[in-house]
Amino acid sequence: MNERKKIIEKLLPTTQYGCFFRLVELSDAEFILSLRNDQNLSRYLNKTSNKLEDQINWLKEYKLRETQGTDFYIICMSEDKKTRYGLNRIYDIGIDDFEFGSWLYGSEAPKDKSILGNIFSNTLAFEFLHLKTCKVSVRKSNKSVHRYIKSYNPIFLSEDELSYYYSFGYQDWNKRRLELLRLLGNEPMQI
Repeated sequence: MNERKKIIEKLLPTTQYGCFFRLVELSDAEFILSLRNDQNLSRYLNKTSNKLEDQINWLKEYKLRETQGTDFYIICMSEDKKTRYGLNRIYDIGIDDFEFGSWLYGSEAPKDKSILGNIFSNTLAFEFLHLKTCKVSVRKSNKSVHRYIKSYNPIFLSEDELSYYYSFGYQDWNKRRLELLRLLGNEPMQI
């Protein structure tokens, strides 16, 4: 088994920031599909099949990448594990970099949970997997996420018709993470 997978398995599931975090399972397919096919939530996403079977098959393929240590899809839930809030993914993990994405939270999720889920996932990548650079793509029309990513002082890499592409390192990310955690009344992760 890949060393990164072993590290993640030691860390998850866990409770942090008033949330319960674990790796996505096949049983989450219906929830994921409901988020990805919500017209309001999905306006900045690539189109997805609305068939549950297709989502389950995609998750099976993801689980193979998880075993290889190149993709970790994380679900954020209420601390009592009764309510699923949303999803984050660290993927395309290379020697010292990763991409953050699949950042999707339901409209009923408390507003801070989306930010805390992002912070949690990036903490796993930077501090526990010891990756040095995060890459992210942001749809040009998604102004709120664009402002959020810009708060990490990213390096502009490129753009295409739909998206901007950025990267940022641990130092810039950590500085902003600590500011956000203070604003949200949380302490850095202790696992």
